Amino acid sequence: MNVLGILGAFYWDANEIEKWVHDAGASLFLNGNHICSISEERLSKVKYDGNYPAKAISYCLDTGNILPKDIDLVCVASISIDDFYQQLNSKIIHKKLQDTFINARIEIVGHHKSHAASAVFSSPFKQGTFLTMDGAGSGYLNYDEKWASTETSSLGYFDKSKNIFRSFPNFDCGQWQTVTNHYWNAAHKTYNLKTNQNINIFDPKHREAFCGKIMGLSAYGSWEGYDWKRYKVLNHDTLPTLLFDNSYDYIEWDVSPDDMAAITQKNTEEGVLELVTELRREYLDEYTCFAGGLFLNILVNTRIKNSGLFKDIYIPPFPSDCGLHFGAACYGLFKHNESITLPANVALLGKEYLEEEILEEIKDLKYKKYDDFIQLCKDTSQLLYENKIIGWFQGRSEHGPRALGSRSILMNSSKKEHKDIINERIKHREYWRPFAGIILDEHLKEYFEDNIDNPYMIYSQTVRPEKKSKLAAIIHEDNTCRIQTVNSEMNDKVTCLLNEYHSLSGTPVLLNTSFNDNGQPIVETPKDAVQTFINLDIDYLVIGNYLVEK
Repeated sequence: MNVLGILGAFYWDANEIEKWVHDAGASLFLNGNHICSISEERLSKVKYDGNYPAKAISYCLDTGNILPKDIDLVCVASISIDDFYQQLNSKIIHKKLQDTFINARIEIVGHHKSHAASAVFSSPFKQGTFLTMDGAGSGYLNYDEKWASTETSSLGYFDKSKNIFRSFPNFDCGQWQTVTNHYWNAAHKTYNLKTNQNINIFDPKHREAFCGKIMGLSAYGSWEGYDWKRYKVLNHDTLPTLLFDNSYDYIEWDVSPDDMAAITQKNTEEGVLELVTELRREYLDEYTCFAGGLFLNILVNTRIKNSGLFKDIYIPPFPSDCGLHFGAACYGLFKHNESITLPANVALLGKEYLEEEILEEIKDLKYKKYDDFIQLCKDTSQLLYENKIIGWFQGRSEHGPRALGSRSILMNSSKKEHKDIINERIKHREYWRPFAGIILDEHLKEYFEDNIDNPYMIYSQTVRPEKKSKLAAIIHEDNTCRIQTVNSEMNDKVTCLLNEYHSLSGTPVLLNTSFNDNGQPIVETPKDAVQTFINLDIDYLVIGNYLVEK
């Protein structure tokens, strides 16, 4: 069975606030084998693009070398937009897809069911439970076609050996269900105060970005010394007056933006941990998967991971809506009793480009070809040791919001000033936002206290005091780092580079940030990489077996 999973807007502009859809994309499986997954933004170059994923669909079909008529099943992840359900009820969505995929069955997969499936079927667990949380998932209309409710959470259990996957949407968790909306609203308000910008806090296009920014800013402030429960995002007893009131008309923001970020982050962590603790007593198994936009918050994830509540947890590299089309396709395969086969590294789901495609883009530039990749890594390590900035383009592209060693910008991590250099020359971001790192996994315990295997950069870890000088560019204000762990099985090319850099410098760590300018999607194609290399102040580009100079 050939299965295509998709997410996106149908016949409306996804950028309109009231009709907003984000992270559109497509995933393709041929006879149960994963072929590729891609976000529309990587091809359209529109950040968080939520429109109908025409480019992503073409990308998948081309990669699989098939035609639309060869698709047997199209699985559409649902979204909480009026237009979606109106067009669904009037069969407009089915007709559009049926006209293109003439031999396919069209099935709608619930938003949170898609989230859960993205985690469950990419996890190593054979059985367990799952919890999903986000701002809004599937919507439910009453007979007047008015909103009756919106799914914001679900839990369930699975047993892959018995072909069991059962989901219970909108379980009774009361005000917990609105955690992400109020975190987003507080993040918007805090950002406006911090930057003195008048950005509409209700404009959903800013939500994803602001949450990450406020998570970073929280390390510069403090919740200590405040009656922080006064500002509580989540509360069993009463709806608090600060963050639950969307108008903000009578709210006194009597703390600094830095402290407000810390208070908001603190409440979110404590609230989620309290909820998870309660659910663990009654519903959640010792092996639990988590998905939904909330779990892009790595500080929340780390609190859960270190809580001792579970033997192990799993969060996919695409927990937000960018994973929905992947999850919808997985659920479609499960529902029809088809097997699911994924690559060893489920973050690397894009396609790999041919050498001739790379050569076509660099032919007019100064470059050197290497027949020995290890020698290329040796020479690149020397450049990094000399504090050069390297654009790194290798293998299959990452699926998800983070660069994980395939589409990265790399730099020596040992000099504190390198953070400012990367910011000024390349990323042009707010000063308080940290840069991530990448480390050989066998050295993780030597450099970090938490020692959490972290191939998808899902968790934050505390730097050992004696290693601060080696990681000065990637240590955040709270002495943590979003460190990614790599090995030759998960990502052989960047592991080769780190091995050579370690041999040269004595440090198995590099600064790793995404290969893009601020506000732009991560590069996907060789053409994207070359154009970004030329436009940004990057010193060298390593693409395939080629070292390219300015």
